[in-house]
Amino acid sequence: MELVAPGNPEDDVKLAREIADSVQWVTQMGADRSRRLEVRDPERACQIIAMLCRGIPHRTIIAETGVNVKALNRLSRDHSEVVQRTKTHRAIQATRLQLKAADALEKKLEDVLEDDEVRAKTSVKDLAMGYGIATDKQRVIHGEGTVVTHEHKVTLEDARAAIEEAKKEVSQEVIDV
Repeated sequence: MELVAPGNPEDDVKLAREIADSVQWVTQMGADRSRRLEVRDPERACQIIAMLCRGIPHRTIIAETGVNVKALNRLSRDHSEVVQRTKTHRAIQATRLQLKAADALEKKLEDVLEDDEVRAKTSVKDLAMGYGIATDKQRVIHGEGTVVTHEHKVTLEDARAAIEEAKKEVSQEVIDV
């Protein structure tokens, strides 16, 4: 079975082994074993479980593999432990990479700030874009909105001025006729 998954090859081999073990366990322990996908087509069952481990939406899995909703839900439930472990492992990997990237960016910004020549060559646009993205992400983390909305409130004076302007236009039209 071929797994197309992020991570290093050792992780992919380990995941394939865990999925195969899970399929084998369900085959041996499940009731009404002969009808289960794990018994009829273990390779397809492994493929579907691998897709669940990668977080692929159920609709996509159904469309690509032809599995029905009931079978997909059962596979999700029966193999939830391996799916959850895989998602947790990948979340930890992503967090590690995020922290490394943040550290590298911070060091690079320090280099830019310390070197007058490099700072002179760095565009304001690039710095502003980085600042904006970082600020938006911080707001998301804190549950704040990132979309700036502009509200124009009409005051009583604005309404009176608009009425007067409309009266002038009407009176001019009457005169022009």
